[in-house]
Amino acid sequence: MKVINGLTHIHNLSLALGFFDGVHLGHAIVIKNAVKYAKQSGLESGLILFRSHPRDFFNHTKTEQIIEFNDKINMFNKLGVDYVFLLDFDADMANMTAADYMEKIILPYFNPRAITTGYNHTFGAGGYGNAAFLRKYAEDFDFKYFEIPPITTKNSIISSSSIKNAVKASDFDMVKSMLGYHFYIKSPVVHGRQIGRTINFPTANLVYPENIVPIDNGVYYVNVHTHSNSYKGVMNFGLRPTIDKSDTVPVPEVHLLDFSGNLYGSVLKVSVISKIRDEQHFSSLTQLKEQIEKDCCYAQNYPFSEEKKEKKTTLFPEHTTVHAPDYL
Repeated sequence: MKVINGLTHIHNLSLALGFFDGVHLGHAIVIKNAVKYAKQSGLESGLILFRSHPRDFFNHTKTEQIIEFNDKINMFNKLGVDYVFLLDFDADMANMTAADYMEKIILPYFNPRAITTGYNHTFGAGGYGNAAFLRKYAEDFDFKYFEIPPITTKNSIISSSSIKNAVKASDFDMVKSMLGYHFYIKSPVVHGRQIGRTINFPTANLVYPENIVPIDNGVYYVNVHTHSNSYKGVMNFGLRPTIDKSDTVPVPEVHLLDFSGNLYGSVLKVSVISKIRDEQHFSSLTQLKEQIEKDCCYAQNYPFSEEKKEKKTTLFPEHTTVHAPDYL
């Protein structure tokens, strides 16, 4: 896969359009449809992506994301995309009408043979570039247009906003059923106060990634992935009221089960499987230790099948029910 900064003339592509936050199962179907059409037609596939959400430009804020930008790019590669074109959403882009976007960018630079979007994708000032608009352009400019309808799982429509709401509500079963993989954070291990060592529960201190949708304060069963292995673990995310009452920003701390060694300098991927309990204050470190022992017991006895599936993650896991037809 080639990642291209800006626009370049590469014609006869099968394009997928969208922001694709999280590259959830609905997004994956849009992208796979564009890739499949390209392969069946002897073409190459392309994806046009804004570096930041257009909403950020209008609201002067940063939209919460489900995964980090580079991880999103890597997932496009796994889905078989040939080209990703990275664009900035600026004032010129904000003022473009849907017709301008098609006639100044899409048609002259890519002369697409096919375009695939989700049912609710819009572009251009006022959002007038929708499915009906693209169907008309497809007729006028002789390209195929595929509109992917709502994709459902567990009787719910898969969407980035639904996933974010489920993350905040600690409904990680729903999150996984929509994403096709466990929600996760990645962070380097940083130095902490090492109080966990004094009660025989050493923790890896992490930094919650900026702009990633926040989880609720609490204690979680997690799978921790190092560069070479995976471990069950318990993560506390919060203000550590028993240990450090000066915290004002929630801190993630992870205790890895059945692990010994030095993780400083490592980058950990922490997949959140289930919330164990809310964060709480204990009157002593002894009470805290007793509760951590219970938390670790919960994690140690969590069904092995979930651990096994996490180690071999696919974008379309067998246990996830996704109701979608074959569009080609």
